Amino acid sequence: MHKITITTDDKTIEVRDQYPMIDMSEEHDTSILFGCRDGACGACMIKVIDGAENLTSMGDDEKDFLATMAAEPEERLACQCKVLGDVKIEVSE
Repeated sequence: MHKITITTDDKTIEVRDQYPMIDMSEEHDTSILFGCRDGACGACMIKVIDGAENLTSMGDDEKDFLATMAAEPEERLACQCKVLGDVKIEVSE
């Protein structure tokens, strides 16, 4: 099991390997919001504080979208992430 710590919610959630972050968020009532659920709206932007290497790699569509949003290097779209290990995140403003 992997641990996702969401500092914004002061919550740590355990999930299995390759678990989609969108499913984790819906099942555990987190403050991560989802709009389109397809990586095209930016509602689910998170900041990875620790463990970025423990999320699935960023695809070209996510990279392109984050570039248009002038996102910081540590920001990701939660709807595009699966968990591979322990991660610490906060919800981006």
